[in-house]
Amino acid sequence: MMKNKLNYWIDMALVICLIVVATTGLVLYFAFVSGAPGQGRSITFLGTYKSSWLPWHTYFGLTMIVLMILHLVLHLKWLTIMTLNMFKK
Repeated sequence: MMKNKLNYWIDMALVICLIVVATTGLVLYFAFVSGAPGQGRSITFLGTYKSSWLPWHTYFGLTMIVLMILHLVLHLKWLTIMTLNMFKK
């Protein structure tokens, strides 16, 4: 039962990280200049600079990697059994 609760909270944290990383990634890609400042896309987005968005994207991305490793460790037995079953046939 404790493993189920831990898995639930890891999954919820992964969803939150996914939303933040996807949102910041889209903002960084579509809203900010990549190259010479002032050309093409805007220098600010919602009154913030690119340097304000980068740490959020980086830290939530790194957190997502750690949580994914924990998620895989929690499901290692299931993954092993499923892999063996797939190659058995």
